[in-house]
Amino acid sequence: MKRILFILAVALQCAFVSATHSTVADSLLNELRALPHDSTRLKLLEKLVPTEQNSPHYIEYAKEMFEEAQFQKSDKYRASGSYYKLLYYYNQNEADSVSKLVNYLLPIAERMQYWQMYFNAQKLLIYTYIYKEKYEYAINEALKMQEKAETLNNAGGRVAAYLCLANAYHETNRKQEEGEVLQKAHELFSAPIHSSIQINVLGQLILYSNNQNDYKSLKTYLDQNTRLIDGLLKQAPDMYESYFNLLLFSEIFHTCYYIGIEKTDSAKIHMEKAQKYITPQSYLPYIAMYYNAHSEYYRYIKDYKNALSYADSVLMKMQEFDPGQIDYAKQLARKADILQEMGRHQEALPLYEKSNHIQDSLTVAISAKQLEEIKDMYHLNQLVWEQGKLRSRVQVTILLSLSIILILCIAYMLRINRIRKALKISEKETQKATRQTEEANEMKNRFLSNMSHAIRVPLNGVLGFSQIIANNEIEMDEPTRKEYSGIIQQNTEQLMRLVNNVLDLSRLEAGMMKFQMSDYDIVQLCKDAVGMAQMQNPTLHTHFHSNIDEYIIHTDTNRIMQLIVSLLICPLASFKEERDLQFTLDKNGEILCFKVTNCPLADLKYANQDSALRNDVNHLLLKHFSGTYQVIPDSKEGPTILFTYPAAQAE
Repeated sequence: MKRILFILAVALQCAFVSATHSTVADSLLNELRALPHDSTRLKLLEKLVPTEQNSPHYIEYAKEMFEEAQFQKSDKYRASGSYYKLLYYYNQNEADSVSKLVNYLLPIAERMQYWQMYFNAQKLLIYTYIYKEKYEYAINEALKMQEKAETLNNAGGRVAAYLCLANAYHETNRKQEEGEVLQKAHELFSAPIHSSIQINVLGQLILYSNNQNDYKSLKTYLDQNTRLIDGLLKQAPDMYESYFNLLLFSEIFHTCYYIGIEKTDSAKIHMEKAQKYITPQSYLPYIAMYYNAHSEYYRYIKDYKNALSYADSVLMKMQEFDPGQIDYAKQLARKADILQEMGRHQEALPLYEKSNHIQDSLTVAISAKQLEEIKDMYHLNQLVWEQGKLRSRVQVTILLSLSIILILCIAYMLRINRIRKALKISEKETQKATRQTEEANEMKNRFLSNMSHAIRVPLNGVLGFSQIIANNEIEMDEPTRKEYSGIIQQNTEQLMRLVNNVLDLSRLEAGMMKFQMSDYDIVQLCKDAVGMAQMQNPTLHTHFHSNIDEYIIHTDTNRIMQLIVSLLICPLASFKEERDLQFTLDKNGEILCFKVTNCPLADLKYANQDSALRNDVNHLLLKHFSGTYQVIPDSKEGPTILFTYPAAQAE
């Protein structure tokens, strides 16, 4: 849906251009040629340029306006001329030209307080990054934009930043984050925000709610959108035809809503209403949505012939514009669903396979690009890192982390492909294959998203403070330098811990973990672990109790020691909270029972990707020794972890 964001962003600007723009333009041009080089000329150019948005002369008039503003030294019209030029280059997908104009606008915005124009320009730049699949760049720039808008208390800028983040999250399949930022944008409607921006936000909320099958929210946003458009039409009834695309969008998703709540009569009414808004100027993606609504309607009433025909029409229409591979793949899956319901399973299976192949390939490609972007962003600061003592460790950590993620991506892809090739063509097995593939895709996407976030946070800490320490221009006393070095060390340790946990988990799952077995007193081992944990974090007060004085077992003492220490100090060895831990050991028959109460690793307050990985490692490690592992975050005694170990004594 890459170009949908463009349509929602720019459509409203076009909506305010009258259908009779050519006549208006001719009149303005005749008037323009007779005017002297003063403010009147600039005002007339400002009227002329928007009327020519769909004309090949648009960029000529925009440049003329900019040059005239330069001649008259007018910041106001320099800003307007720059923005109109930027719109043109954005539509041409020329990112470098857009970036230069955004940088040009910044000092003017600072002098003249034209922040909304600047934020709109920056939004278009970020959309260009998204269209070029530079998602990490887009997210990074959107977060900077959000921070600046919050500093200036500019509601429009914050909304623009949220919209950019929502689109980047959508393209990287981060559904939860997409919904959260869209809701934040919607909460700002009480602030003085232009109606066009409100319609933009509502449009994306409508798309999101429909994709999530959240029909209650979908109806709420559709009603708000309808009231807003009706209000605009009351203010300018002569602009009715200019709103056809927005009205078409509204009727399409009213159709989807009534299909979703199983009111086909109402769905048919809105489907017929949508038809009257279709013109030769209708946006192609909206036409594709219109056909898809027909397909879903006929599929619901089990008129599969018409449903299949409209599904093919959607695919044909998609070939006329660039919808993004993910949307094309989803449409293939919809067609396969119809074929399956028709009992044509042999025709459905290849479409499922093609759809899943496209989505798998795209997911891996996006992940690889994001990782490359992260590497590129940090590569720019490589010379600074070389001045610091921590350069080698940081670089090795980053490269190792990136390599592990890529290896895991490939492993997940191979696993999914093996599952898919083993499926048969029968109806029951096709349905089973579809469910398994969806679960595997969801697991993979969730893992990649979480790992990307888990790595990015400590990396930012390492990079930021490394730059400060290495910058010779910044005066810094020794205590501050030591403090910053400690932060770098802490973040680096967090990265290494994350990497080690991923490696341990991978070895355990593959059955490749090597163990060094020896005889050792388990009671003494527990005491040693408590001592080590308190050395790492003096704020911990661990009370260890055992109903046995000595018990020799045959085990890998290093691994068991690592497991117990992780229960006492993970996920954050340096957290400042005073915490009393109750650690007990007793023998129940042929089982050694361990219990850690008030355990930080079971505390939902510290739940993150790191703690989840550590719990998985602990679980698989004990499973290897025929033990058990249980996390109880809501225990009455406090967050608790129970684990057991066979009580067979060493000979």
